[in-house]
Amino acid sequence: MSQRTLESIFRERFRETMMVLFMCMSAQLLSQRPFPEVPEMSTSSQNWRNTIEPIPSPPSYLKPESWALNPVLSPNQKPALPKRRRRSLPGIQFDTIADVFFIHPTMLLDGSAWNADVSDENMNASVDLWPIRHQASAFSSAGRVFAPRYRQAHVRIFSLGDSLSWAAAEVAYADIRRAFEVYLEQWNDGRPIVLAGHSQGSFHGRRLIQEFFDGTALAHRLVAAYLPGMDMYASEFDHVPLCLEPSQVGCLCTWMTYGRGYLPHWLLHKRQSPNFTAALVTHPVTWSQTVASSDYRDHLGVLRPSFRLSKPGAIRGDISPDGVLWIDSPKVFGGKWLQREDWHSGDINLFWVNIRKNVSARAKEWQMKNEIRPSND
Repeated sequence: MSQRTLESIFRERFRETMMVLFMCMSAQLLSQRPFPEVPEMSTSSQNWRNTIEPIPSPPSYLKPESWALNPVLSPNQKPALPKRRRRSLPGIQFDTIADVFFIHPTMLLDGSAWNADVSDENMNASVDLWPIRHQASAFSSAGRVFAPRYRQAHVRIFSLGDSLSWAAAEVAYADIRRAFEVYLEQWNDGRPIVLAGHSQGSFHGRRLIQEFFDGTALAHRLVAAYLPGMDMYASEFDHVPLCLEPSQVGCLCTWMTYGRGYLPHWLLHKRQSPNFTAALVTHPVTWSQTVASSDYRDHLGVLRPSFRLSKPGAIRGDISPDGVLWIDSPKVFGGKWLQREDWHSGDINLFWVNIRKNVSARAKEWQMKNEIRPSND
């Protein structure tokens, strides 16, 4: 074999190797923890109990161990903040205008139990590592963050939808409701409230809105609710509107993220109904109902699994007629290979910087309208 042939082979192998390395690096920049898509989890293998018993003991929300974050009971336990990698990213700092009540998503993905045990150290570590670290942190620019541990329901409830599923969901919501009541009684002190969650957290957050904010005396204290990853509809609320403008307060922000052109099976099935209505959707970049499409330059950054900020200008998306957020292939090297149909797990951290900036702006808008000075707590 000639020297020229060997050099040619070497150069080709080198290019292939570098391509693989670049692809791996790009994938790390935008990859998310592989959550199953909540409404479409496979149920082909039935390995669960035919009763929700035994039900784990309920938590006591006056105890610090019942909270992933509680700045009163555990004042040194604050949401972590990622390291800044780009000067173009907006500054990150804590404000104390409002309180954030954050409900984490489903982390109970395996096993036969219908509800998680809040004393399960491994489960608590998983909750703290992913949703508390990567999601709750996005909202800390608005103020103190309260995040309860709760007897979350197994992810299968969203695909089964049977009586056991609803019973497990009731157990989970009972904890969320009690945690919120204790928070109001013990620590709120009249402060404005940001309600936030994702996936199962949004599922329970919807009921909190309906019971505590929709047409109630507490409504005036709602800065906004950020509840992505779950389909919601206008008919479910009487007095809490969809957020239509970036600085609007007392409203709901919600979205479900998918690759452009993709609709999940459950939504395709709903479309067949003669009474079909599109889900509510807020664009997590424009925050405007009149600007349904965002440009790459409006995207401020992704929070990576490594807990570093990167890739401003990586995401562009449009609101679809069916009420989902369609995003194009990420604008990074190898982006078309990174594109996926389902971006459920990235609903928050794909837009982490935009969310952080917006929730802070809404909290300050609420403050100006109500002439409330930030606390120094």
